[in-house]
Amino acid sequence: MKIITVMGTKDTGKTTLVTKIVKKLTSKGYKVGTVKFSHVTFDLADRDTGKHRQAGAQIVVGTGKETFILFDQALDLDQIISTIEFNEGLDFLVLEGFKTSQFAKFSVSELKDEYTIQQLDVTTLDEAKVDELVKLVEERSYGLLKDLDCKKCGFDSCYEFSMAKVQGQAPDIDCKSQFRQALLQVNGQRIPLNPFVQNIIAKTVTGMVDSLDKDADSIERIELMVRNREKP
Repeated sequence: MKIITVMGTKDTGKTTLVTKIVKKLTSKGYKVGTVKFSHVTFDLADRDTGKHRQAGAQIVVGTGKETFILFDQALDLDQIISTIEFNEGLDFLVLEGFKTSQFAKFSVSELKDEYTIQQLDVTTLDEAKVDELVKLVEERSYGLLKDLDCKKCGFDSCYEFSMAKVQGQAPDIDCKSQFRQALLQVNGQRIPLNPFVQNIIAKTVTGMVDSLDKDADSIERIELMVRNREKP
């Protein structure tokens, strides 16, 4: 899953650009998700879910035609990305806000950092420009990097890889250690796994499940959670 960030100051067109990128990516057949940063809470105080929180619930789940989960805490971006990546299998994730994130970025204001691919004025966007931006997303975005520095991409570090990507020097190179077969999290934090370790974990766990008279060929995904009950 590759990630692109749209950042900018207030009321400069971040949401407008996000929606245009999402529409164009989905029209090309990609599975796309979005995450928006907000300075306010998402609690609907006058609704049943708000009353559940007021009663003391730490997690509130609403389900029907759609499902949402509301935690009574802020999750960091890595946790959010890992959860989305594991459960949804997206091609691209578009972030709105998150100006300090270390992903490829479009800026719609004067904000700029070393991860910024391009600064633009949303009011001047036309179809051709959106096509150009989406091409940049396809070539210069990348997924969650955890400083594994495995060098399998041909660069000495994840940082060098990310800089080459945002600068357009590695359009055909992708991170080799992205989540493909196994994802490990300890205390909610994602642990980087190179392809070899992912393969070992996937084959080991699949073999264990297969020994329980489950047909390994029919398995699409295995979820295993271990809780340390020995801790006080």
